[in-house]
Amino acid sequence: MTSFYFVRPTDSLFVRGNIAFGDAGEHGASVMPPQPSLFAGAFRSAILGRDAKALAAFTQHGHTGRAEWDGVLGKLDHATGEVLAAGSFRITWLSLAGDISPRIEQNEIEAVLPLPADLVKLDLGFASLTPGEPNPLVADNRFLPRVAMLRTAKQEKPQTGAYLRQSGWVKHLAGNTPDKHADSIKAEHVHARDPRLGIGLNADSRTAESGLIYTTEGFAFSPKDSLFAATGFLVGVEGADGLLPETGFLRLGGDGRGAKYRRNKFRPVDPPLLDVIADVRRFRLILMTPGLFTGGWLPEHVDRDGDAYFLRVNGCIARLACAAVPRREVISGWDLFRWKPKDAHRVAPAGSVYWFEELKGDPGKLAEWVAGGLWGENSDLQRRAEGYNLASLAAWKE
Repeated sequence: MTSFYFVRPTDSLFVRGNIAFGDAGEHGASVMPPQPSLFAGAFRSAILGRDAKALAAFTQHGHTGRAEWDGVLGKLDHATGEVLAAGSFRITWLSLAGDISPRIEQNEIEAVLPLPADLVKLDLGFASLTPGEPNPLVADNRFLPRVAMLRTAKQEKPQTGAYLRQSGWVKHLAGNTPDKHADSIKAEHVHARDPRLGIGLNADSRTAESGLIYTTEGFAFSPKDSLFAATGFLVGVEGADGLLPETGFLRLGGDGRGAKYRRNKFRPVDPPLLDVIADVRRFRLILMTPGLFTGGWLPEHVDRDGDAYFLRVNGCIARLACAAVPRREVISGWDLFRWKPKDAHRVAPAGSVYWFEELKGDPGKLAEWVAGGLWGENSDLQRRAEGYNLASLAAWKE
């Protein structure tokens, strides 16, 4: 069972991406929202930090020696750091969030999500990208029979700096168009940019190095003009019941910035999609976290068959008709146990959308696979626990 926690940073948060940084005069940009692995590491560290002996044993041997703790956190090989036994801990949800309750004891949290790749905000409101027939006069390197197209009354550039509120996300999953005012929120009402000036220090003398001036970009939460009482993150954690207190503190990011967390009664609102999908025999998959797939941009269990791509999973078969996948990102991180960087991987960005048609099989079985993450048989156990490959099932309306 998933427990949901509202995480509120107590200071500006600096979350670096996988971009080279360190020379004089450079600017260190932050990533927002952060990768789910940030919160996986923070919560697992919070569990280990409750007991100094358990922390020391895990650091030295790759496990705590306690059946209950090892059943949650898993066991690592001391020599190689490879996963010997997967624990039950897993990140199952990550989004920005706002506290909509005037009093902390009411604990009412609303999820706030970035716009997926098939939704743009224009002057007149939101508009959706839909699969269309490609222009035969335009040469490209497409592999799919349809192309994601934006059809508008006039030519204009999409607006940036907006998030979907929870009501807008539910409408979009159901195949409806969110309202520009009621279902969206400006990014500046969730977090504000907080640039900082830094000076490089000599490691030996701890004095300023000549010419090593740089800037880093952070994000400050709970801005004064916010529509919420407080803003932060909503994190779903599975398999850690009994080891995580109701409230506590976390260290976030490489700078170890402080954050408070508290458990809440949030439950995702899923529109009734299975009957719709069973009727029209088509659907969308929307990535909520980056997708680490063996096929690159293709989700697991999607293979090429002749000139087409088919999803085959849990007794279901569907043809991939179209995809909207932004430029690939790179994920890495820092392995505290082995004290070295994690392997870098290219991923499909969160918000990527895949349209499937000609579904054969039980939509309920399809929903079960999506709920567990878009993983294959030989999945990376560590990355799975960190919350990658999370997706939502959505309706596809013509």
